[in-house]
Amino acid sequence: MVPHVVLTWATTARGGAENSVIELAGNLARLVPSVDVVWWRQGGPSARTCAPARVYEVTSWREYMATLSSVCAPTDGRPVVVISNHRTAAADVVIAPDARVIPVVRHVVNADQALRVIDPYDGVMVEHTVGDLWWELLGPLPVWVGISDASSASLRVHAPQARFVTTIHNGVSIPATVPPHNRPVTGRLLVATVARTVPWKRVDQLVRAVADPRLSTSVRLDVFGEPGSHQGELAHLVQELAAPVRFMGYTDQLPQRLAEYDLLATASTQEGFGRAVIDAAGAAVPSLVPAAGASPELVIDGLTGIVYNPDDPGDLVEALTEALLDRPMLAAMGKAARALAEGWYTPGRCAAQYLSLVIGQRPLARPLVAAQ
Repeated sequence: MVPHVVLTWATTARGGAENSVIELAGNLARLVPSVDVVWWRQGGPSARTCAPARVYEVTSWREYMATLSSVCAPTDGRPVVVISNHRTAAADVVIAPDARVIPVVRHVVNADQALRVIDPYDGVMVEHTVGDLWWELLGPLPVWVGISDASSASLRVHAPQARFVTTIHNGVSIPATVPPHNRPVTGRLLVATVARTVPWKRVDQLVRAVADPRLSTSVRLDVFGEPGSHQGELAHLVQELAAPVRFMGYTDQLPQRLAEYDLLATASTQEGFGRAVIDAAGAAVPSLVPAAGASPELVIDGLTGIVYNPDDPGDLVEALTEALLDRPMLAAMGKAARALAEGWYTPGRCAAQYLSLVIGQRPLARPLVAAQ
């Protein structure tokens, strides 16, 4: 019997992970008879619809427990698989002990990184390193998912208690046709970045690069994303360096907005996936990414974008200069980036891989009998 699938998520801000969870639910619901989403809103956005999947939005621990318990007890007797995440996994094991829980790790984790997770016993959001999670609950889980090879590799190193780790790259919906390139008429290289202004996104590295005297009059950087804890410091840095930078805020129309730019640039060395790279590819815009985290998995250096050394600020400036001087190269890279996204980073492929994993988690129809 095909299992009933439940996805859980606790959101604190708008971002790529939120979009990925909803897209996965909607595409899985096209493959299996029933899919539910339990969306715990803790300051982040309301869940979008993803029919035919059903979405239950809750705002408290009590609601989360009651809703998850309810959807994990289907009336048709189907087995239940919960596609969880590092925030809710331990809580999901406690609340739904008869379900098969599959945690999805959406970060590149390290030993000292503080992860925000739900305490499975009182529902409070607390900070723990990956090694200090509730492994008495999580250790027996048969499989974990990383959303990139980098994410999976970091989990194997820093959470050896995870029994088996597999990689399923996110799928990203891109426009059926390339959005019009309504680029302003200017000789400048127009660069976009998509990131909440928090320290680990390292937007300051991009600000310093475009403020370099060799680039400052020929490049403009626009920052898309919700303001974060680093916003004030970044604004001060922009003013101090007289950097050609604008803060554009959050947008739900990324491919359409990114079509106004020549290049997407990122700086984070801990990116678990880097959804904006695929959003840019949907607009036939190439990406400039660091050789760290999951970014090199999404960009083929010299074909769909440019990969630079994040430990060498001069390499970032050099890469931006190369892009500035060779616009035909960028156009060709953008076309190749879109072709790669259409071929691999599709929501359908992502959902099919999760379906294979879900089917593999079905309880046995009858107990195994030892060979005589």
